[in-house]
Amino acid sequence: MEYYYPGKRFPAISVTGNYCEVMCPHCRGYYLESMIKAETPDRLVSVCKDLDENGAKGCLISGGCDRTGRVPLPLEAVRVVREETDLILNLHTGLVDKETAETLGCIDCYISFDVPTPFALTHLYRLPVTQEEYFESLNLLEGLKVVPHVMVGLESEGEVRTIEVIKEMGFSSLVLIVFTPTRKTPLGRRHVNDVTEIFQKARALFPRLILGCMRPREKSLEEDVAVFDGIVLPTRWARERVETLGLPVEVKETCCVVE
Repeated sequence: MEYYYPGKRFPAISVTGNYCEVMCPHCRGYYLESMIKAETPDRLVSVCKDLDENGAKGCLISGGCDRTGRVPLPLEAVRVVREETDLILNLHTGLVDKETAETLGCIDCYISFDVPTPFALTHLYRLPVTQEEYFESLNLLEGLKVVPHVMVGLESEGEVRTIEVIKEMGFSSLVLIVFTPTRKTPLGRRHVNDVTEIFQKARALFPRLILGCMRPREKSLEEDVAVFDGIVLPTRWARERVETLGLPVEVKETCCVVE
């Protein structure tokens, strides 16, 4: 069992600051607030060089999405960071086109790629794009160190089908995140569906399955930890379950996509 603790040695950086053009009703930009702000290319390079000099292992470079489903990453600045530091980079890209994919192919980095279900696209992200466009982006990223992420807990049928398609595309690693009703948002009281069967389905399909950082910290959820190969920021319940089962543990100070 791998325990992932990104923390100070693998912090998250937002290239859009606290701003998100989409402002989904389950988030409203809340999770951007805790990220390091780097709204310009020069600022991103400066922040990353400071992290490198102070002993960081790497960082997540992310930010708010625009209305086309893309995170506006300054890729030339990312390239500079990769060439001039020893940081391991994990990028949230959102949708990509051919040119962006080719540029990413020249940068040694990991890519965390969220694949929304049709339900999530309609009811959460409310973007004028289709799920097929996300699969097309995944095809463009073929051969790179890309790990798909799927949010579960909202609409089981679409979630299972999304996971199945990702497997059919040839991916061996998958990160599952769970819909999180965030306080002070319109969906702060939204019910989260039971995800046990979806966990089991994904387990049967993927050689490497990770429970990601975005999830409600609920005992029933955390005690399903044995289904996974790794978990980000495990709670006491998860750690106790792993200890009870006698599973060996490896602690990593990175994002969960880093193998």
